[in-house]
Amino acid sequence: MVAVFKKGLVVVAIIIAFVIGTQNPQVVNVNFIIASTELPLATVLSLCLALGVVIGLLSAAAIFSKLKWQNYRLKKSNTKLTRQPEQ
Repeated sequence: MVAVFKKGLVVVAIIIAFVIGTQNPQVVNVNFIIASTELPLATVLSLCLALGVVIGLLSAAAIFSKLKWQNYRLKKSNTKLTRQPEQ
């Protein structure tokens, strides 16, 4: 049931993106550091969204890997402490 709901949300998001894209056919001038180009506004919005998602995923992956490594070290330390005989 949850999988169907998630798939439905993805379909709704794609439909909304399509509607926004068709409502923004204007061509805008985009200036980069060394170049300039003209792109449709929908393309600029899509590129910015994709770039934001990629940056978010990369930062989340970095944080999760750091936390997993810390968890591994703590578990290893815990097993060493529990194996030592009490004095």
